[in-house]
Amino acid sequence: MRRTTLILVAIVAAAVVALIVARAHGGDGQAVAVVEDIPAPTRSPEPLIVVDVAGAVARPGVYRLAAGSRIADALVAAGGVTAEADQVALNRAAPIRDGQRIYVPRPGETVPAGSAGSDAQLKIDVNHATAAELEALPGIGPTTAARIVRSRGGHPFTRVEELQTRGLVTARVFADIKEAITTR
Repeated sequence: MRRTTLILVAIVAAAVVALIVARAHGGDGQAVAVVEDIPAPTRSPEPLIVVDVAGAVARPGVYRLAAGSRIADALVAAGGVTAEADQVALNRAAPIRDGQRIYVPRPGETVPAGSAGSDAQLKIDVNHATAAELEALPGIGPTTAARIVRSRGGHPFTRVEELQTRGLVTARVFADIKEAITTR
C-alpha cells in the first residue's frame, strides 16, 4: 500500500506542476505560439542612370532610368518620338549608360557628336572597352586585348595612336582599326 500511495502522490504532484506551468504560459491549457519578429527581406533599389533625350521626341529632357535600360526605354520616358523623327536613325535595342545623350534626328539631320548613334559613339573606346570588345576588332586577339587593358590601367590613352607608340599593336593592325576606335 505504501508503494501505491507514493505513486498516487507522484501523479498528483506531476498534474499540479503541469497545471501551474500551463497557467503561466497561457492560462487555458492551450499551446502558446511563439512568433519571432523577423523583418521581411527588402529589395535594394535598382541603381539609376541619368540620360539626356533630345531631338524629335515629345518631351525632350533629362530622365532617370533603371541601370541596364535600352534606348527604347529612354524614348518611352520622353513620350515617344514625334512624326517628324527619322525612324531608322537609332538602334532602339542598344543599351544606354549613365550620362549618355540620346538624340533623335529628323530625316537628313546628322546626329550631334557624342550622342547615341553618332559616328563617334559607334566607335570602341580603348580606355573603357572590355577585352571582349577589343577582341572584336580586326587583328586583336586575347593576348593583345589583355595588354591594352593592362596598359591603360596605369595610364589611360589620350590618343588612339598610342596603341602603336606604346608597342601594343603593329602599324598594319593600327591601320585596320584606327577608324573604329576612339578615346574618351
